[in-house]
Amino acid sequence: MREAIGGTWIFQIVIFFILLFTGYMCLSINHSKAFNVKNTIVKAIEREEGVNLSNPDSDPAIRQIVEYLKETSYRTTGKCPDGYTGYNRDGKIDSRNSSFCLKAQAARGNVPDRYGEIPVMNYYRVVVFYQLDLPIFRSIFEFRVSGDTKIMSHSKGVKS
Repeated sequence: MREAIGGTWIFQIVIFFILLFTGYMCLSINHSKAFNVKNTIVKAIEREEGVNLSNPDSDPAIRQIVEYLKETSYRTTGKCPDGYTGYNRDGKIDSRNSSFCLKAQAARGNVPDRYGEIPVMNYYRVVVFYQLDLPIFRSIFEFRVSGDTKIMSHSKGVKS
């Protein structure tokens, strides 16, 4: 009888560590996927030298991002932080159920141009989401990955 109880405890400990390891692997795979999505969004914005945040339908960077999201089957959504513009998988503005969030930031240059004016330069903050999603418990934790584009001098999103 003693060995049967001892075997049960060892079996439960093994199951616990298998679940712990599986959860860690799921989380790291989701983080890696979100990080790649964030990098692709940053590259698309930099390639197009900005994004028109108010009119995403005609913006080439948003179209590239939406195509990439459909190719990779990235389906994770979240709620955007304050001040960010959220976009769903179709490229429509949706701040409650967003696939990614963008925010244009003005960065003042410290070198005057040839006319003596200090130019307004812009960069964009990008936020994407990932989560620990277990089949029985559904979404347990939601996390964010954020990043910035390089500073662009002629971007479309911020007005000086």
